[in-house]
Amino acid sequence: MDDKTSILKDQLYAACEEACKDNPDRLFSQEDLTALNVVPAKDVKKLLQIVQILTKERLFAPVHFHSGLAWRLRPEAEAAKYQALTSEDQVLVYEIIDSAGPEGSWQQDIKKRLNLQDNALRKALKELEIKRFINQFTTVENTSKKMWIKYGMQPSARATGGPWYTDQFLDEAFIDALQSVVVNIIKEKGSYRSTAERNVRSVSPVLPKKGVIRGGLSDAAIKSKKRSADAISKDDPPSTSSTTSKFRGAVRLPLIAGYTGYPTAQEITADIVKMNVAKGQPLKTEHVQELIDILVWESRIEEVKMGDRVGYRAVRVSKHNPDIVKLDSEDFWEARTNGLTTVPCGKCPVFELCEEGGPVWAGGCEYFDKWLA
Repeated sequence: MDDKTSILKDQLYAACEEACKDNPDRLFSQEDLTALNVVPAKDVKKLLQIVQILTKERLFAPVHFHSGLAWRLRPEAEAAKYQALTSEDQVLVYEIIDSAGPEGSWQQDIKKRLNLQDNALRKALKELEIKRFINQFTTVENTSKKMWIKYGMQPSARATGGPWYTDQFLDEAFIDALQSVVVNIIKEKGSYRSTAERNVRSVSPVLPKKGVIRGGLSDAAIKSKKRSADAISKDDPPSTSSTTSKFRGAVRLPLIAGYTGYPTAQEITADIVKMNVAKGQPLKTEHVQELIDILVWESRIEEVKMGDRVGYRAVRVSKHNPDIVKLDSEDFWEARTNGLTTVPCGKCPVFELCEEGGPVWAGGCEYFDKWLA
């Protein structure tokens, strides 16, 4: 290699280092290397010669794509490790492990790719391990697999299970505790806590006006048909949907339609970090999103579209599932009911006589007073 080629090689490598400051994993195609204006654009032969030298010195790592060949920059300290290897088997094995990154390489995959004998592969792995170029680790997917990774590199969350695994075992207690924290945050920010007394009987000051009854019924006929509210309550069986005693005190109620303050995954993550309940685990938004997805699948929370954002709110607890939460609990949400079947008009004995200004009308109905109490 002449002096001019050596200078161009150093300049091209320095230009690639400068271009990789913002993106260390950047790939360089032939067009990208030409655009660095180190080698003349028309001198493709010289560019190819320099790239071959950098690849041979392990400063460039070739990457094959369907669209062509590209190169990834390798730090000089990492390239020096290849020069310290004493056999071709060690070089090939280390190159596979190096390219695998934090995912690591399975020993059987290395054997198949290089078509090495067991003795030769074990010898190469042992030499690399002694030199502290690689070390062995196990994944949560299969603890019997012999996986290898570059020395000092942390395995990926996929290999270790992320924050949900402790010593390669799923930490179910930790997951359940964090799920409860997530639900509580969503309830606090995505619902209204009402502390009003809800069993106080309201009495309407409006009384029905006296007048002529349609249909020409006599007073005796009216009296025979009309029953008081107390009489109805004595004759009819008690309704299971009564809310007089169940909703006494504090309850959580849904917020108004169009509310845009429901917590997002990013906001929930920030709250958990502030609360410092993650046992020192570096929780990220994608980790909390996994918990949220499980809660959505379990129908404990639901998504709410807020423009270009996605928030979450707790799902209303039904009366038909009292085992989920106690009916007198603060977290019991007022259940949905069918107004057409629960309104007093549905079972009023004098419904046909009800009219504005008549002897029976909604403004002074004693049944409504009892129903709204």
